[in-house]
Amino acid sequence: MEPVQTVAGRTHCLIEHNHERNIQKLVKLKRYGSNPILSADSARDWEANHVSNSAAVVKDGKVHLFYRAEGRDTRNSSQAWFVSRIGHAVSSDGFTIDCRYPEPALDILGEELPFTDGVEDPRIVEIDGVYHMVYCTTSVYPERLAWATSKDLITFDKHGILMPDYSQRTAGLLPERIDGEYVLFHRILPHLWISRSRDMKEWHSSQVLVHSRQGHWTESKMGIGATPIKTEQAWVVFIHGKDLNNIYRLGIMWLDLEDPSKVLKFQEEPILEPEAEYERTGFVNNVVYTCGAAVLGDEVIVYYGCCDKCLAAATVPVRALRI
Repeated sequence: MEPVQTVAGRTHCLIEHNHERNIQKLVKLKRYGSNPILSADSARDWEANHVSNSAAVVKDGKVHLFYRAEGRDTRNSSQAWFVSRIGHAVSSDGFTIDCRYPEPALDILGEELPFTDGVEDPRIVEIDGVYHMVYCTTSVYPERLAWATSKDLITFDKHGILMPDYSQRTAGLLPERIDGEYVLFHRILPHLWISRSRDMKEWHSSQVLVHSRQGHWTESKMGIGATPIKTEQAWVVFIHGKDLNNIYRLGIMWLDLEDPSKVLKFQEEPILEPEAEYERTGFVNNVVYTCGAAVLGDEVIVYYGCCDKCLAAATVPVRALRI
């Protein structure tokens, strides 16, 4: 990967330029009234302690959730953390879980050594009839991104590490190719980056898409949230940020349809922050973190993990995402 030099402050100028419009039309998420929608299952060893950050994709009118699950076995790198796997659940209405598969969709088996402490925080897209899942794989060493594909959302083929020279844990693909190339949003701390590839192996045109900023709710780190949503006007991207008080929040921005490296608008105010008890207290306190969203009818459902403990949902009307 060949980093591209970016002009300091360029993104910030764009953000400031749009600040007045952001105040006039503030996007906020509305929590689902029966949160959380998914919790740990003590009857299953592999997800007995926590479930949280979930990817989402709609297939045949149903929402498929691929969530981070942690069971009773502990990691080699730290006995304070549990081995993570990726579970699979299905919902017809986007909120009620109709089916929860008894075995993980992705396990640590088949991961490249030494990255075998866990697989977690997936994002999934469908491109040209193939489902692509980008996820984090962990170990005693720094974390790496990994990639798997499926044609039926049941059986996944693992393709190994993405960008092996970089330690990072947060990434997701644009749900279509641009000029025949895959577009990856990823986080080389502390900023949100964007890169392109024709084969998911060699990456180029890498650059910082948005910088984290001092004194901002993204100061410690920021990254992709849910898979970007395409509208007539722009790519709508939900993001996450962490401040110096270790509080995670969710935000939103809009990217150019033909060139997603161009930020059209960035909302300065978060769209969701820890307020409910299940968002403030858990395995890691004060965390709301999204890996997936689904468009059902005229609303978007954003799925978010709470305190690395459970999974919740919040909504926003599609019409509210216009710029």
